[in-house]
Amino acid sequence: MFEIVQAYIAEFTYAGIFLILLLCGFGLPLPEDIPILISGYLAYKGTIEIWPALAVTAAGVLIGDIVIYSLGRWWGPRSSQHRLARAMMTPGRMAKVEKFFSRHGKKAIFFGRFVAGLRAPLFLAAGVMRMPLRVFLGMDMLAAALSVPSFFFLAFYFGDELDTLRRMLGTTKDVLFLLLGAAGAAYALRFFILRRRNGALSAAGKENGVLSAASKENGSPASS
Repeated sequence: MFEIVQAYIAEFTYAGIFLILLLCGFGLPLPEDIPILISGYLAYKGTIEIWPALAVTAAGVLIGDIVIYSLGRWWGPRSSQHRLARAMMTPGRMAKVEKFFSRHGKKAIFFGRFVAGLRAPLFLAAGVMRMPLRVFLGMDMLAAALSVPSFFFLAFYFGDELDTLRRMLGTTKDVLFLLLGAAGAAYALRFFILRRRNGALSAAGKENGVLSAASKENGSPASS
């Protein structure tokens, strides 16, 4: 599959990159990091220019994501009646999506980009759930700003050692996701602790206010 996609992109260059990434957004069973890696490799070979290739790659990724989100928003609860949606939202994926949203909220859009097979269902569900477009785009663009240039320039740097890079990434992506999960858990724990602390301080402030008011009331007769 990798060689087929590479030959296709080498033939159609920028249009090929964009179309493949757009189809990945529609649920094409191909990890989106493959066309991104190929794009960086072809830039290394001189088949395509670095910056136009990176721009087209990022545009293909983001537009594909927006299309999926828009379909979910347009279909709404009726999305389960559409064949394309059923292909993306299998019962197993739906269970993962619900678990992801319940655990991470809007940050699920960010983390979902790094989970193979979950990106399209997550983005479709975000549309169905009417997540505000600015929130969706903010999280999606933040994740893409990390993943797209990273994969592109890794392939450009490794050049003819692309197969070595692909083997490394098989382990690295798992490690990266674990680190992202740990960071998310640490953020949630910090938020919980700060919320509890602020709640305790607020309660203490109210208690002090009540005591102060009572003290003034008790002291007022004596002063008169």
